[in-house]
Amino acid sequence: MTLPVFGKGRPRRLRPLVETTARICIGDVACSLFTASRASGTVRVAVDGKPETIEMVFEDRNYGGRGQAYFLCGCGRKCLHLYLRNDPRDGRRLACRRCSGVAYASQHTRRRGINRVARLRRKIGALPSPLMPIPAKPAHVRRDFWARAIARIAVAETLVASELHDMLVRARRRLRDERHRDRGSRARTA
Repeated sequence: MTLPVFGKGRPRRLRPLVETTARICIGDVACSLFTASRASGTVRVAVDGKPETIEMVFEDRNYGGRGQAYFLCGCGRKCLHLYLRNDPRDGRRLACRRCSGVAYASQHTRRRGINRVARLRRKIGALPSPLMPIPAKPAHVRRDFWARAIARIAVAETLVASELHDMLVRARRRLRDERHRDRGSRARTA
């Protein structure tokens, strides 16, 4: 008997993540280079021993004060962070998030409901596992806040439970259909 395969299509190729990719922040270099009369400038940095020039732009604030500094990516976007990416033409380069192809870790989660339940439970100090007992209300927590938090958890856990139920029904149906197919193929070959 073959085991059922869950999922659909080929596996997705995961993009590099913002949280794990090397980057340079505008705050690291702008404070030392800022002058009020400067409208733009360049910064020279070394990436893997190779010098690279980064364009910077300073914009005035609406109500005065220090202007905001931005990096200029090769695509022309103003950004606060530049990420290190592998460029097949000329090695490693610094580029904005869109050009470097990095994504946030939250964009790659497939279990959003379970993550939501865990986050809501952690917020009130309960164990993050769904459907675990919720502790008693601490004395320092307002009753209305506690009631709203418990109601949100109940709604989120109900959605997770219904998703799990639907998954179980589909898995049982696949197993039943597969057994039926196996019986039919055995009868034809015998």
